[in-house]
Amino acid sequence: MRYAAAFLVAWLLAVANVSAFSYIKVLGVTPDFVLIFAACWAVIRGEPEALIVVPFAGMMRDLLSSDPLGTSILAFAPIVVFASVARIQVIDSDFPPTVAVVAAGSLAFGIIQTLVLGATGQHIEIWQVFLRVIVPGVIVNALFTPIVYLPVRWLNPRFTGLRGSRGLASPYS
Repeated sequence: MRYAAAFLVAWLLAVANVSAFSYIKVLGVTPDFVLIFAACWAVIRGEPEALIVVPFAGMMRDLLSSDPLGTSILAFAPIVVFASVARIQVIDSDFPPTVAVVAAGSLAFGIIQTLVLGATGQHIEIWQVFLRVIVPGVIVNALFTPIVYLPVRWLNPRFTGLRGSRGLASPYS
């Protein structure tokens, strides 16, 4: 059931990204709610579920965007690694690591997407793309993270309020 819900949400966000959300411009870029959803799911639900949901979210984004097929799947792959690292934390909240994963995932996505588009023969001015698309995208996606984080957190069966599900643990106890 959880995968069906994740697939439905990823599909709805991908459709909304290319239709209604494309009119939302902050710092000249549109927030990528599919990427934010994939990162939130990966941090909150863990690596086993992220290995299924993140590639599917990338596939949904690929099918509904004008990028070459496979670009988003490839560019979303680092999210799983970032989320695995973020789950090793010393604080009892999933939110700060989720924002960090969204920011790092947005940066990796922007770089990989630029490399793929450049490899397909499109003319790309690296510094212009970096300063006008990638950096604002990292900032905007990080700022829009709470909009997606809270509903994903509420779907978690181990939801314990706004606190995280893990506490500090000592190896000596």
